Amino acid sequence: MGSGKGGVVLQLQLLVLLMLVVIAAAAHQRRYNSEKLVHRDHLPASSPLGESSSAPKSMGERLVQAVKRSSKRRDSILRSIQARGSRSAAAAAKPEQQQLDAAAEYSVPVSAGNGEYLTQIGLGTPPQTFTAIVDTGSDLLWTQCLPCTSCYPQTGNAFNPALSSTYQALNCGDGLCQDIQVVSCGGGCEYEYGYGDGSTTNGNFATDTVTLGSGSIRDIGFGCGHTNMGSFSPAGGLLGLGQGPLSLMSQISTTVSKKFSYCLVNYNSPNTSPLIFGDAAVTSGGLAYTPLVPNAANPTFYYIGLDGISVAGTAVDYPDGGFAIDDAGTGGIIVDSGTTITYLDTDAYNAVLTAIRGALTYPLVSGSQYGLDLCFNTGGAVNAATLPSLVLHFTNADFTLAPENLYISANDAGSVQCLAMAGSSGLSILGNIQQQDHLILFDTEAGQIGFQSVTC
Repeated sequence: MGSGKGGVVLQLQLLVLLMLVVIAAAAHQRRYNSEKLVHRDHLPASSPLGESSSAPKSMGERLVQAVKRSSKRRDSILRSIQARGSRSAAAAAKPEQQQLDAAAEYSVPVSAGNGEYLTQIGLGTPPQTFTAIVDTGSDLLWTQCLPCTSCYPQTGNAFNPALSSTYQALNCGDGLCQDIQVVSCGGGCEYEYGYGDGSTTNGNFATDTVTLGSGSIRDIGFGCGHTNMGSFSPAGGLLGLGQGPLSLMSQISTTVSKKFSYCLVNYNSPNTSPLIFGDAAVTSGGLAYTPLVPNAANPTFYYIGLDGISVAGTAVDYPDGGFAIDDAGTGGIIVDSGTTITYLDTDAYNAVLTAIRGALTYPLVSGSQYGLDLCFNTGGAVNAATLPSLVLHFTNADFTLAPENLYISANDAGSVQCLAMAGSSGLSILGNIQQQDHLILFDTEAGQIGFQSVTC
């Protein structure tokens, strides 16, 4: 896109896209002990968050992999929703009230990698640092543990329970063990947890001290995985930030306020930003808030209400009810850091496609090889102001998507752009490409999510 030196620079910047956008928060710099986010493609070789040596080489390959991951994740979430039906989650046993260290700052470093976001967490006493995928669409905190029966390659060392003075394996009768899938009680609370792409973790459910920045919280339940398979590398585990009882946010709510924020930097930026927990997560007074929508059948996910969609300043007409949650818990739209592209109810999505096609001035090309429905050829140069924008009208909060949040480059030359959205039946998802350059605050205490368009 563009020509000459400036165009080459922009093309190179676009190559950082499809391993995903960087997670975390803070549109305004504050004096927090905040470790930073950095996109995987900008990581130095010495970075503890790992390298991207296994990344696909071309922009098209990256796009295909990102879309496939998103599709598998959407399918998995929908299957879990349908399987739960109208069941509600069991209440979790509340941990003992802990004294809050007023000087502590609960902030961790995050980096995008392999289509997900990576963060560093301290676990145990003394803390052993490991890299985990940040996921607002699941609950379990887990890491690879020694001894490893079957572990995939990771950056850094697997957690060694024998080196932690505060590690405590749980029994099946313990409260938190009631909220996870138990496969055996012969050696304590032995769990198994699966994900949409077939990845799994299996091991002992335990408690230990978790360190987030300069703050530590005791007796946090986590999975000590001895048998782990799948596409987690280079991370050593996963940090679930959903709303369920196993989520870190649910477990630390007696120590810090139940809120966190992040700001996903633009995919072509090497800049960093933090993921912040507790009251310090409120880094701006200019957010627009939309209420969380309860879904007792699926309490993990962050559902919000979508009242309308506009393209290029004009309201899109589509049938009512596409974003409502039915009695079985299906439908609705969730905010998910682990899904790359956005999925909209099929009827609304088709109407959006029609509106964008009508507003485009560039020739359309097939996007089938990338798994996307709308691609166009810019001829190598494009003025973003000529591309149609989109607004998601969430309840009480408009979420404006600039062209950089809507279209992604499908080839190394940057001449083929594709709409980073797809249709879906039964569940809609706000993906992380659309979240970039927005400060997003998850405030479950107040039952709301806050948005503000910023330069992260």
